[in-house]
Amino acid sequence: MAVEVRPAEASDRPLLLALSEAAFGSPASPAEWAWKYDANPHRAASVIAVDGGRAVGFFGALGTRYRGAGRDVPGAVTADVMTHPDARRLGHRNVFSDVGRAYVTINARAGIPLDFGFPNERARRAEERLLGVKTIEPAGQLARALERPLRRTRLSFRRVQRCAALGAAHDRLAEALHAAPGWRTDRSAAALNWRLGARPGVAYELFHAVGLAGRPRAFAAVRVVGDRALLVDLQAEDVDGGALPDLLAGVAAEVTGRARVLEVRLPRHGALHARLAGELGFGEAVTDTHLVVRAFRNDVDPVAEGAAFDYRFLDHDIF
Repeated sequence: MAVEVRPAEASDRPLLLALSEAAFGSPASPAEWAWKYDANPHRAASVIAVDGGRAVGFFGALGTRYRGAGRDVPGAVTADVMTHPDARRLGHRNVFSDVGRAYVTINARAGIPLDFGFPNERARRAEERLLGVKTIEPAGQLARALERPLRRTRLSFRRVQRCAALGAAHDRLAEALHAAPGWRTDRSAAALNWRLGARPGVAYELFHAVGLAGRPRAFAAVRVVGDRALLVDLQAEDVDGGALPDLLAGVAAEVTGRARVLEVRLPRHGALHARLAGELGFGEAVTDTHLVVRAFRNDVDPVAEGAAFDYRFLDHDIF
């Protein structure tokens, strides 16, 4: 019987959870998968390969929107890419590339121009060879020891506030971020309340740096993992302004005693990286993760698109 390759449906979830356990050696969380694929306010098509009543391949798609100056289009982040260890024994040597090609075709028809991911070195080589992704750069990652105090700007009138959830005030900041050059994934309150407020078993701490009029000027989402305080998201309306150091100083004060280091992922070539690595005292952090981009259409240049992508930890579903 030929392998059936098609868009994944909600009824496929038991097959996919079984595939995940076979591929990765431990059971996946049904609640995590429901959050990731069902509760997401954006949609993209995941693709499954089925043989004899069991899943033998999968390409997961986390829906998003790509936002930037002049851009507001559907987007997708690849996640949970896997094949069954028995696939080759069953004679399905090309199931990985077959599912990958179907994933591209189906999502291109839905208006998605490209996707991206953050594979490790081994996975990156396989995806380049079999799926045509382009490696853009080793993922930029910076860290700063919390034992060294971060100082707020002089004569600062900004307050750093914790946020239980994000609303209209955050959306005013998001509008400025979405109008900036380059592109990024959706930073609207609706998207972030799903990504950072509804994930089962994972706690994020949200902060705004707020000006005199009560308007957020910068935003951070933090997850403490071991001795690391991960800046899962870090955004500022004005990267060169005072809100950024004020926000970082406020976050550092909140997590000192619970973590040893602040850590952030971001493009290596950009104003935010330059400021963090210079004036604000962040240094390079070790990672074997790479940013890769795959074009879904012939008129899309993945290298140029990747160079314009303003990514963070938030853009990888494991953080």
